Amino acid sequence: MKLHKYSWVMLLLCIATLTEAQLGGIVNNGANIKIMATTNVKTDEGGITNKAAGTINNVGNLYLDKDFSQSGGAVINTGSGWLWFEGAAAQQIFDANPLSVIRSLRIDNGNRVVFNTHVQTSRVDLMNNGSIELGNFNLQIDATNAMTGYDRNNYVITNGTGHLHQELVQNVDVVFPVGTATYNPATLNNRIGGDAFQVRVFDQVFLNGTSGPLETENVVGKTWLIDEGTAGGSDLVVTLQWETSNELTAFDRTMSGIAHHISGSLWDNPTSYTNATGVGANTWTQTRSGITSFSPFVVRDPVADLPVELLEFNAKRQTVDVVKLDWATATEINNQGFEVQRRLDSETNFQTVGWVDGNGNTVLQQNYYLLDNNGYAGTSYYRLRQVDYDGSYEYSLTRAVEGIQTTGDLSVFPNPTSAAVNLRFGNLQSKHATIRIYAADGRLVYQQTALDITTNQVVELPAVADFAAGAYLIQVQLDNEKYISKKFIKRVY
Repeated sequence: MKLHKYSWVMLLLCIATLTEAQLGGIVNNGANIKIMATTNVKTDEGGITNKAAGTINNVGNLYLDKDFSQSGGAVINTGSGWLWFEGAAAQQIFDANPLSVIRSLRIDNGNRVVFNTHVQTSRVDLMNNGSIELGNFNLQIDATNAMTGYDRNNYVITNGTGHLHQELVQNVDVVFPVGTATYNPATLNNRIGGDAFQVRVFDQVFLNGTSGPLETENVVGKTWLIDEGTAGGSDLVVTLQWETSNELTAFDRTMSGIAHHISGSLWDNPTSYTNATGVGANTWTQTRSGITSFSPFVVRDPVADLPVELLEFNAKRQTVDVVKLDWATATEINNQGFEVQRRLDSETNFQTVGWVDGNGNTVLQQNYYLLDNNGYAGTSYYRLRQVDYDGSYEYSLTRAVEGIQTTGDLSVFPNPTSAAVNLRFGNLQSKHATIRIYAADGRLVYQQTALDITTNQVVELPAVADFAAGAYLIQVQLDNEKYISKKFIKRVY
């Protein structure tokens, strides 16, 4: 049935006098259709195409067996009646506009309605007989607890980037009945005020919340993305629900809790782990209060706590005889400490050269260092063996450090340098020295007199850090009138 803009009066009169009208499908090409409160209109084996700025004001209910499509500034469902999907198979909502406003949406097709546009509505009823598949589109419900008729078989399927948006008022539980292949709702209660929240769930747990390596054990294999409309001013109680089939290998629901992603691989884990609450056959929940910031949420047990996250690990020769190892962590779980291991290029195995205690459990950055007495002239390799209190461990990447060739009575290192330079005196028959540095043009740029020296002493010259790039000559005058000269290169990076 195709309606033009001049036929709306006749249609209005007809529908107003009927208690039920059955049509084979509607194409509204700019007309104004009104369905009175005492009338139901059914598209028998058909759908609706609403276009050319047409309007459909259904105070009564409008039933569809097929799809709904809208374009050209058309408006649907401005009345209080239901747009009622009751076909025998999956149906779809299309709209050329970015947002389709449907005041009352009811799903009763024993299957689902697939969104091909964002939908805003005042109420949704799934009648325990149908689901909504969002894909990459959103469902926005502009009222609190205005979604009814959902259960573990009929819910909002978040199989893309689309989310379910609902309003919260203070101290009222609102269920976001979302899921993918299984029903995994989130129940939110804002203790200190109202706000709009959006939720979706997906089927994996990533180390970095939505990226990075996958967690494969000791967690529920679901991630809930929860966000608030207006940042700040929320104090949420969050309850998450899952099925036994969602639990990954070795997950212990008797010692579990909700973890909240912070940044990178850093998570705000529960302060205590408790037994999950059974809410039906093979169905479980966990609850956490005091939530004031929002991003990915997961359910995990203590074994799934993230390991020590190493931000950096550096090895650098400080002197001919000393190598400094320094490293930093972003977060630590169950961290007993670090075993520092070294292997020389003439060896085949790593040897332990030191131990540094860890900080157990912390979400704050921690900085560590160790000085290794190492005068080896070849290449030395270093790594960390991080050890947990339960004896489990993991290794860091390996770092290489070159040795210093100590030939003659004076060694200069590092060379080239971008900062300070070090002098190592050999077995000299002298107790005092004067150090002078000359630029390539012969200018004296540094001098230190009456320096006390001993055999194998290392002297740092920090002033070199301020030198311009170029070649320099170091001249050492001993108290026995002996002179030793060495060249070095200053670089600026």
